[in-house]
Amino acid sequence: PNFTLTLEASMKPQKTGEPIELSCDVTNVSQLPPGGRLGVSWEHISLPDEGTNAHSSKLIGSLDGYGNLLSDSAYKDRLDSGVLGLSRVSPNTFKLRFLRTQKIDMGQYGCTVSAWTVSSQGDVVKAAEYKSSPLTVRWDTKSPTLNVAAKTIRKASVGGATFEMSCTVVTENIGDWIGFAVNIQSQEKLGETMKTIMSLSPDNVVQHSNPERSDNLVLSKTGAAEFQFRLAGVQLSDKGYYWCNVTAFTKQQAEQSWTVAARSESNKVSIDFQENGPSFSIIIRSDASSVYPWETAKMECFLTVSGSSPKSGTAHTQTG
Repeated sequence: PNFTLTLEASMKPQKTGEPIELSCDVTNVSQLPPGGRLGVSWEHISLPDEGTNAHSSKLIGSLDGYGNLLSDSAYKDRLDSGVLGLSRVSPNTFKLRFLRTQKIDMGQYGCTVSAWTVSSQGDVVKAAEYKSSPLTVRWDTKSPTLNVAAKTIRKASVGGATFEMSCTVVTENIGDWIGFAVNIQSQEKLGETMKTIMSLSPDNVVQHSNPERSDNLVLSKTGAAEFQFRLAGVQLSDKGYYWCNVTAFTKQQAEQSWTVAARSESNKVSIDFQENGPSFSIIIRSDASSVYPWETAKMECFLTVSGSSPKSGTAHTQTG
């Protein structure tokens, strides 16, 4: 059998995450006997690595003469999940389609079509094979950007009041399936040691760095890219600067793991109030979180008094 191949892109992405569709057309087929079949295999050649001219070639997958999908390559997971598809749309036309592209999908593509005939003994044998010219597919890969803006929603003007802060995230060139990890961070004075108060994962799991005050701390997602932090019962030790440290994650499918796309910190907002006489900070601790009937649990209440004192004028701590 003799034939020629034409490889064209019927759909090209303008940015990462958009689809690719390539069409491999078999034309001028001659001397393909009755019962003869065509199969196809697709190959991808990645773009050269930075600073080198080396190309790495990978087999994507193939369809045999009976239309069976064969794949034991790095693309197998994407083929099995349906994000990547190989198909025959007419007797002489084969298609390769990516529903959502990744940056590594840029490069050169080629299709190899094989003709299979039935021998006089009834066996199916390969009679001819032709390879297309390579087709380059690439697009602009703009760097992902992430900007975070924090603002005070509820100002704590006295000890014991509630402080609330919101953080709004704006992204560009990251993709459609985005998740955010948010860390609420603070420092008593600018330039001093920073500490993480609590965090929220891309799967909306909250963690506290200080479980003893977990009932006073709330971090929640209030919008697609908005988060709110609340600190109830502010104490003198809470005075300082607060901000959001946000990491944007992305993935192609629900079952895949998150990958880091970009990171950024918001501006800082402050908790500051004037002392009017002594101020108190109280922490309760227990040596057990659960007990059986008749068992004994020990609880301690730590009271810290700060500010002016009629007797000493200094801060002191009492435990009872």
